[in-house]
Order: sequence, then structure tokens, then C-alpha cells
Amino acid sequence: MASRLTSLTLLLLLLLAGVRAFSDLSVPSQSSTAESRQGESEEHILEGEIPKDVSIQHTEDSSTLLKTSSTVETTSTAFESTRQPFIQSTTQPTTEPTTKPTTEPTTEPTTEPTTAPFCPGPDTSCSDVESQSAESKLGEALMDFSVKLYHAFSAIKKVETNMAFSPFSIASLLTQVLLGAGDSTKRNLESLLSYPEDFACVHQAMKAFTSKGFTSFSQIFHSPDLAVRDTFVNASQNLYGSRPTVLGNDSDVNTELINTWVAEKTNHKITQLLDSLPSDTCLVFLNAVYLSAKWKTTFDPKRTRMEPFYLKSSVIKASMMSSKKYPVAHFTDPTLKAKVGQLQLSHNLSLVILVPQNTKHHLEDLERALSPTVFKAVMKKLEMTKFQPTLLTLPRIKVTSKQDLLTVVENLKFFDFIYDLNLCGLTDDTDLQVSAMQHQAVLELTESGVEAAAASAVSVARNLLVFEVQQPFLFLIWDQQHKFPVFMGRVYDPRI
Repeated sequence: MASRLTSLTLLLLLLLAGVRAFSDLSVPSQSSTAESRQGESEEHILEGEIPKDVSIQHTEDSSTLLKTSSTVETTSTAFESTRQPFIQSTTQPTTEPTTKPTTEPTTEPTTEPTTAPFCPGPDTSCSDVESQSAESKLGEALMDFSVKLYHAFSAIKKVETNMAFSPFSIASLLTQVLLGAGDSTKRNLESLLSYPEDFACVHQAMKAFTSKGFTSFSQIFHSPDLAVRDTFVNASQNLYGSRPTVLGNDSDVNTELINTWVAEKTNHKITQLLDSLPSDTCLVFLNAVYLSAKWKTTFDPKRTRMEPFYLKSSVIKASMMSSKKYPVAHFTDPTLKAKVGQLQLSHNLSLVILVPQNTKHHLEDLERALSPTVFKAVMKKLEMTKFQPTLLTLPRIKVTSKQDLLTVVENLKFFDFIYDLNLCGLTDDTDLQVSAMQHQAVLELTESGVEAAAASAVSVARNLLVFEVQQPFLFLIWDQQHKFPVFMGRVYDPRI
């Protein structure tokens, strides 16, 4: 048997046609406030297996749901003003002004021609020179995006709570949306994702970011009456390996179709993402990321015991794994005032932990000091740090986190999904509006199997290095080949 770290996230973008109540879905309504969205967030850290009676809303998935609106909302002047650039009159006065001379030629047109705004098709061009630098640029952008996401998630979470999310899954989905985005939505998405403007080869680079340790899948479902551009269909097939699938007229059959896709792509960890699908569903975007990796050096479960874990104002007992000579690359960063440690996993992945250097420092201080620049510097230094035998103490954890992503993107000042979503590269429908977005992620860190007896019997030398994780910490699953975080989060209380 081998130790295993398993993570899962799933995103769902669901666009609905027409104006209807969102209460048909088992997700928050558009009218929900940021406070109610926050109240719907749930985090659980459990030991062992996930209880069988946990509902699908707390399983290892992540979903994002979108609605369309067939009419322009007029609830406020401010909202109307944001929509105005996208509203064009299709008729002009049919008579000339009375002050115009009557001697004008009768052949002069009485109406102004109307032309639709130019919308270029999906850009799939990529030269050899651009390909060489695209993956490096994408890795840098994902690090920036991950830190921005971390702060956005942290800002809307309750103080001192656990959380986990996959910046790679969220970025993958938004990048596929970018494939069909036009006008300001394209620019705003590039800014949100920290991509350079007109980032050539971004889709090819995202496609290349694969690993045997984790898999990423994308799929689009759409209603029969939604005309999807052929250029988008071809680009999606070429870049993401999937052709948009047409839904039928039976909502139950459509629900089963989507749930079957989800089950297959998540190794049947999620068998029922949706309980039902509204009959007026227009467009569904799906992205799933599944990660499963083994420890390169296993932990002996016999050495796992209850040990102190120091919270801000109290001390609790938590189930802690330990090893006397575990290979750890670690150092203390003066800017973060934190210990940084890296543990090797299979498939060129690793677990990276940032923990305050002592109990006088708190995780909130570390989070405030964490910027994209600092994060990149820390990971660069960690890359050059050697793995050394270390006395390691690490809690067994299982983090399940659910969050309304609309609140997150609002915190990031990205409002296109709420007001003016332009997907002209995908469809001619201009009335697309997101009513809800959800993200769910699960990460489990355990030990299984048994170390060799000789290894567990080795005594600790006095000069052996020590890396103890006995207070709240920040973690990430790091892709060492492409240099970006697949998962990211924090643990305040490993018992929950």
C-alpha cells in the first residue's frame, strides 16, 4: 500500500434562457446577498472516508452556474447605464427633419444602415517562437492569479476558517470562456487571469499543462435552439478535445447526461452533480480537475498520535503524522516570518506548506504579507533548496470547501458575468448573464501503508533539522514541472 493525497474540484457554468426564478436549482438565487453566499459556504475537515450520507452539495466537486436574460434589466439607473453600450436601436427615423431643404435628391436613404459590432472568431494561431515562451508566461500568470484568488477567498470567508480551492480549475474554465469572449469581456478576463493582452498560445499552453498526477477535462452542453459558431466548435475540439454536445428536450435525460459525464471524468467520486436541470437551460460549461498522488516517502501510521496544535488563544489535540528522517526542503522566510517546507509527491508534484515561524506570529500576518512578488520569490528559493532528513510533524487533514464564486469575482472587481457577458465568438446571443457561480474542492492528506522496520527504528541525531506543523498554516499542491499551484488553501483547525 502507498500513501495517497487525493484532491478534486469541479466547475459548472450554466446559462439559462429567459427570465425565470433561479430557485429551480439547488443553488443560491441571484437575489442572495454577499452575506447569504458566505453563509452558504461550508468547510469540513474529517479523518478517514467521506460519510456516505453526505449530500451531493458537499461532495468532491465544484460547479458554476450561469443564467441568460432575454430582456434588459431596468432595476436601477446605474445598472441601465452599464448595459447601454450593448443596446442598439434597429430603427431610425423614416422621415427627414422638417428643416431639411426639399431639393435634396429623392434617392438619399431615409434610414441609417445598422451594422453589428465586429467580433473576431477564436484566435488559435500560435507560431513556434510564441509556443516556446507561452508556457512560461502561463505559469507566471497562474501564480499571480492564485494569490489574487487566495486573498479574494480569504476576504469573504469567516475569520479563522479552513478553505481549499483549485486556481488551475478556475483558470482552465475561464480560459475556455475566453476562447469565445469578445470586446470588453475578453480584456477583462485577460486582466482577471493576469494574462498579457492578446495572449497568443494561451489555449495551447493550457492544454500542455498536464500531468499523470492530475487530469483536467472540459465540456460544453447547449440547447438545440442555441446556434454555436462553427469556428468555436472547431477550436474547442482542437484545443480542449471536446465538441459542444446538444441537449435534448427532456430535462431529466439532460440531467442524467451531465451527471454521467461528471462521474466518468471524476473516477466516479461524484455521481450526481445535479439533482435537476431546468427545461430552459441554454448553455453549460464544465471543467473537472482530479488529482491523486502518492508520497515518495511513506508515513508509518503507527507513529500517528494525538499531539498539541496551537490556535491563537487555545491549544487543541490533533491527529499528527510524524517521521524521524523525512526528506524535506525547507527554510525560514523573513518577509513572511514563516517556515516554508516542501514534501515530494509522485508525478512531479509536491506539497508546499507555509506556517508561521512560531506561535507569536499568526497566519493572518503571513496572509497579509503574501503578494504575487513574494510568492514567486519564495517558490524560486524553494526550487533551489535541497531536501534533507528532517524530523517532521504534520496533521492528517481532509479539507472540503464550498464557495459562491460570484462573491469572489465581485471582490476581484470583475463584473462582466453579472451585467454584460459578451460571448460573440461562441454565439450571436447577446443576452447572457450569470446568476450564480459555485466552486467546490476536496483535498485529503493521509498516511497508509507501513514503513520498513529498520527505518522506523533509526534514532534522531542531535543536529537533525526539525519542521513542525503545529499551528494554522497555508498549503498548496505544486506542479514542479510547469511551476504553478494546482490546489491552494489553509488549515486553521485540523479536527473539523
